[in-house]
Amino acid sequence: MNDPLNASDPKVANHHWYPFLRYQEECKANGNEATVEGWMRSNGKLNARIEFEKSKIAAEQQEAAKKATAQTANENNNSSTS
Repeated sequence: MNDPLNASDPKVANHHWYPFLRYQEECKANGNEATVEGWMRSNGKLNARIEFEKSKIAAEQQEAAKKATAQTANENNNSSTS
């Protein structure tokens, strides 16, 4: 019987923490730290969060660029009036 939900072999079982334990072994073999967040990211469970983080970073970079442009324009106006 190869039903992964009824399997007692941790190498194929997909219930409880067996998938995370396999991820943990894989990370250890690669010399990486295993975290629940990393495991969830690797399985696509946090795609919405990842997209939110990317859009937040892009918005912050865009805002910083606007501020830098405004500051440069302001400095140019001040120097030309002096």
